[in-house]
Amino acid sequence: MMLKMTGVSKTFYPGTANERVALRNIDLQLDEGDFVTIIGSNGAGKSTLLNVIAGSIPVDTGEVRIDGRNVTRQREFRRAARIARVFQDPAAGTAPHLSIEQNLAVALNRGKPHTLARGLSKQRREEFRAQLATLEQGLEDRMRHRVGLLSGGQRQALSLLMASFTHPKLLLLDEHTAALDPERAELVLRLTATKVAEQNLTALMVTHNMDHALRLGNRLVMMHEGQILRSLTPEEKQGAQTGDLLEWFSQKGTLSDRTLLG
Repeated sequence: MMLKMTGVSKTFYPGTANERVALRNIDLQLDEGDFVTIIGSNGAGKSTLLNVIAGSIPVDTGEVRIDGRNVTRQREFRRAARIARVFQDPAAGTAPHLSIEQNLAVALNRGKPHTLARGLSKQRREEFRAQLATLEQGLEDRMRHRVGLLSGGQRQALSLLMASFTHPKLLLLDEHTAALDPERAELVLRLTATKVAEQNLTALMVTHNMDHALRLGNRLVMMHEGQILRSLTPEEKQGAQTGDLLEWFSQKGTLSDRTLLG
């Protein structure tokens, strides 16, 4: 089992007027090769869930296991060799002052004591060029250009490549197309599906978009107010439609399609 969360809870600002329960007794399991999409309104706990898995924030109670290892108290940088992440902000996953090839070298050496210089041999550059060509962005001809000069869609495609470079045990996608225009978003989603399938990655993708949640992956998880409302099996997801998701959310009496997609 690649990911197992048992009884995970997280409350921010406990005991104060600003107390907010972000996760409530979450149980979640992913087998190797699972691609799970997570959907819910703002404040549902989706990003907090990814932060807990990545080690960005500690849990209050519960246990997190990745590839059989208990990482509940492990610091974020210790998990970096097993976990890769693509954020909503295209600027968050790359170093704008470094070149494309330098960013790729950093990604390749994630969690390793190698220097940047060792990552830029002739053979490595040829490998980088071949990988960049799969993004269909022409970046293979701009390898020495600074990443800060790229468009948002190009940077997000590069971030996705960097995240999948080392075949991570777990790939976390945190609304990684939300900041892109529809055309670029579709390209990045297609690249996402391709990379996950080619490398048989285990992935969690957070989204507000019901169509994206239904189209990608083999499983779907619906969240509301820090809880998992429903977890669809591959068979259930295959037959589900947007109207079904809205109906299941509306059973809580608090959601509409507008709040879900807002």
